[in-house]
Amino acid sequence: MEGLSVAAPADMSQLRALFAATEGPMTFIAGGTDMLIARRPPPAGGLLIDLSRIAGMAFISTDSGDIRIGGATTVAAIAADHGLRARLPALAEAAAQCGSVQIRNRATIGGNIANAAPAADLLPVLVAAGARLECIGRDGASCELAICGYAPDRGHLIAEVILPRSGLLPRSAFVKLGPRQDLSISRLNIALLAEFRDDHFGNVRIAAGALGPRPLRLPLAEAALVGKELAPATLRDFLSALTAEVDAAIPGRGSQAYKRRAIAGLGLNLVAQALGLSPREHLFEDAAR
Repeated sequence: MEGLSVAAPADMSQLRALFAATEGPMTFIAGGTDMLIARRPPPAGGLLIDLSRIAGMAFISTDSGDIRIGGATTVAAIAADHGLRARLPALAEAAAQCGSVQIRNRATIGGNIANAAPAADLLPVLVAAGARLECIGRDGASCELAICGYAPDRGHLIAEVILPRSGLLPRSAFVKLGPRQDLSISRLNIALLAEFRDDHFGNVRIAAGALGPRPLRLPLAEAALVGKELAPATLRDFLSALTAEVDAAIPGRGSQAYKRRAIAGLGLNLVAQALGLSPREHLFEDAAR
């Protein structure tokens, strides 16, 4: 195929037909924020498939069981969804802090994952929640991948994001640090999902972005909270574990010292937000001393 062709299928059957009929390279576009705003050049050839008009690829289902989100669902829709706010507030909060209003109105959850930026705001929450991706392969067949096993260069189209009910812990939070308050690309972002009852943590899952090429689970930080009472000593152990995670992830990097300090403040904000507390309470101030 010479030059670039464009197709805009109306439904999934038309999309699968394109997969079957196309022998050359295929590129997918939904919100198009990288191409339009970041000025990334379009592919030189092959087939460019516009996903934005496909019926059934933009939806959010939170009624019961697993949370399911269509791959072409916009970040703005995720930020505004009341069901997500109730069942996984960290994801709605991460979406609300992702780029500008204009970008959120165009960008999609599938594009945020496929772009695979180290500082992508939705990814730490999805990793902590154990998200799975329903994908369509080059042969048109469906397959399901763990989000940590997804690689954008394999050509899979993300049709749906699945957040298993088993991974949706009662408390969740997302915090980020950037060079400015608005329209900021994260220098560091963290998501936490946790059980918390009678002043004690139960199961805890934490993931951070901008500490490597993809978001990382933070097992040392998780272990510092699991089964522990909410107390200054526990929080101090948690902060020590967070700095150890930074040292393990980016040893010798120029940003290591900065991120060792930054992650401590973010960590206290993260716990406070998840538990509905103020980070200015004595509990957190004592832990920071």
